[in-house]
Amino acid sequence: MNTPAANDAPFGEALARAVVDHLRASRYAGPLGALVRTHRDYTGHGLFHDRDTGSWFLARSQDGLPDPTPLLSFPDADRFTVWLARQSDASLSGHAANPDIEDAIGFARDPGNQRITRDLLLSDTA
Repeated sequence: MNTPAANDAPFGEALARAVVDHLRASRYAGPLGALVRTHRDYTGHGLFHDRDTGSWFLARSQDGLPDPTPLLSFPDADRFTVWLARQSDASLSGHAANPDIEDAIGFARDPGNQRITRDLLLSDTA
């Protein structure tokens, strides 16, 4: 079975800034702002902002909560925004190498399964 190619158009700065605004405003769990699927068991990848540490990160999630070790972390919103703006459905799908995340343990596991996509970002920031 062939998997259709994911869209490789970058998310862009406007959408990345909308995600940052959403993560700042959301009150998900304790100090976390989140953009993540919420159901039982494995919930794919999510984007999170920890108000206590000031970090912004991409993590695999279980029951909607981030794994303890993020796949990628940023010390501030500006760096997170620049990174997210240049990402795409294709780069975050796990079907191909992503030079920003290539060393992250577990990034390539479960390719295409509940990943960060433009549709997810738009549905939670609209």
